[in-house]
Amino acid sequence: MKYALFVLSLMVTSAFGQNDPPIGIKPVMVQMQLFCADSFEFLMNVLAADFDEHPVMMGYLKEGPESAHTLVYFANKENTQSTLVITKTSKDREQSCIMWSGESPSGMAYSARPPQHGDET
Repeated sequence: MKYALFVLSLMVTSAFGQNDPPIGIKPVMVQMQLFCADSFEFLMNVLAADFDEHPVMMGYLKEGPESAHTLVYFANKENTQSTLVITKTSKDREQSCIMWSGESPSGMAYSARPPQHGDET
């Protein structure tokens, strides 16, 4: 439970830490089990060796001089399975947790398109 609150706080803090959420979006408390490791490298090696999943997308959020969050999306070559890992790094500690993992028999576990912003859509 401690890990779930830790990771959920990362998500909520990052998205809504500065402002109230927009109308139509509300906080929801969920209970979920996470699988965490004390090292991103260790977790990445496990995903590669046991599931043949490799990083395909990454987001890096630096929230202060001694704190950062990294979101990494993993997928297998066939795009039939994927995993989302969030890593929190601080001055004294690193912790990586699997937030979500699943399968997509249709091969749509990872589908990329160029980012479009504002009136570009």
